[in-house]
Amino acid sequence: MTELMSLTQLHDTGLSGHEIRRRLRVGELYRVHPGYFAAADAYRMLKPEEQSLLRLRALSRAATAPPVFCLASAAVVHGLALRRVPARVHTLTRPGQGTHNGYAGVVRHQEPLPESDIVTVDGLRTTSGERTLLDCARLLPFTDAVVLADQAHRFGLTRVRLENRLSEWVGRRGVRRARRVLDAMDTRAESVGETLTRLLLAESVLPAPELQWVIVGRTGSYRADFAWPEHRLVLEFDGEMKYTDFAATVIRNERRREIEIQELGWTVIRVGWHDVVRAPAATLARIEAALRRTAAAH
Repeated sequence: MTELMSLTQLHDTGLSGHEIRRRLRVGELYRVHPGYFAAADAYRMLKPEEQSLLRLRALSRAATAPPVFCLASAAVVHGLALRRVPARVHTLTRPGQGTHNGYAGVVRHQEPLPESDIVTVDGLRTTSGERTLLDCARLLPFTDAVVLADQAHRFGLTRVRLENRLSEWVGRRGVRRARRVLDAMDTRAESVGETLTRLLLAESVLPAPELQWVIVGRTGSYRADFAWPEHRLVLEFDGEMKYTDFAATVIRNERRREIEIQELGWTVIRVGWHDVVRAPAATLARIEAALRRTAAAH
């Protein structure tokens, strides 16, 4: 993690106020939060989730009383994969504790907050996994919320457990929306991209695929993200992967398994972020055409 430095710490290293302002101006320092800084080059190298987490740490250190993070900010603390990293920080307080937070970019929510819904993760106070998923299901956009609900297994949570807790919240804002999110969740999804692809397919008129379908090849088994076994058609979502020796090995193994199942008569379609998010209609048309071709062939 990139080091977070307070103004006092910078002064202790011998930097004057003038020098700190100069380094901010020329882009050598980055102001993470009022009074807290990071080396700009190191900050820019962080993933968006890591940058968000650094902002949460800075706010926690700056606050008089450690805040309780909620919604997408809590998801960041828990290390969940998000469709969109929050631009603002979200905290939760009990009713009657005031709404002014004194910081731009910080949204302070007020709702009942039992102690059992508060946990500490790597030094940060946040809503529990269960409370986080349900709050997000109630208040975030549908797709963003399903992406998070699909990761419920990371907390050992099931749909039934979440539905039971939600039933206690009758009358709260967003409960009906949350029920729809829980109806759509599927913990077999292994990435944000797989969740988005599943939701895209669910909204289409295409036949529903099987998820995580296992095909046995010559040298082992191949687990497809989505499959239409009667058509012998596989759909794979390819996420972005930085090129490393490990990534190269993964790609080679994927290619080998793909060749093996193609030898068994399967057709493989690969899609990525652009296909699913930017060109959904064209992607669905491509899949529909493949289903027609494979239906005719089989």
